[in-house]
Amino acid sequence: MKQKSIALIGERDLAKPAHAGIEASLALYERQTGRPVSFRWIPTTALTSDRAPDLLGDATGVWCVPGSPYADTAGALRAIGYARQRPCAFLGTCGGFQHALMEYCGAVLRRKAVHQELEGGAGDPLIMKLSCSLAGVQARVLAPPGSWYERVVGAADSVEEFNCNYGLSAAFEPYFVGSGLEFVARDEAGQVRAFRLRDHPFFVGTLFQPERRALRGALHPLVYAFFEHT
Repeated sequence: MKQKSIALIGERDLAKPAHAGIEASLALYERQTGRPVSFRWIPTTALTSDRAPDLLGDATGVWCVPGSPYADTAGALRAIGYARQRPCAFLGTCGGFQHALMEYCGAVLRRKAVHQELEGGAGDPLIMKLSCSLAGVQARVLAPPGSWYERVVGAADSVEEFNCNYGLSAAFEPYFVGSGLEFVARDEAGQVRAFRLRDHPFFVGTLFQPERRALRGALHPLVYAFFEHT
């Protein structure tokens, strides 16, 4: 069996709780399962069109991590597209969630996908500034009973940790209807907080940061499921 090898896409900064939580999650998984997982951080600037296939070629999983704006948006999108087009497990958290929606909207739906953090004057952004900041916030995330999300997380109603100011514009939701991308969890106001690709072995994004749970000694079920699929 091929050893699990995860590419962490983003600019590593262990002063960020999410980045420290990712490495803590990897260590927790190894301790709990006894199965080794190799990982390496790949800065977005390294993911040029000619280098990305080689840098990602041995990865069994790709995690696009929090920390946007990334040093190179195009590099992050290339890594996401690489995982989407292959049976390579993918997890995008916070900024990774936002950029995975951008990649899918542009490459699959063929619609312009603008991030308001990157283009502040954009009139119709896919990713827009939230009316209420979620920086350093804990909030409820809800899913339909019996849904895929409930089966993986173990609950249809959970409290999750956020650290962001941007999310999916509700105006763009209709464009995803009938596509392979499914919104699987929302907040109490109905705003999207997680998605998955139905026909992919594991391609999931969350606006919240499940990796932070490892800083308290627990492995989030979504993170565990991602590791299991790598």
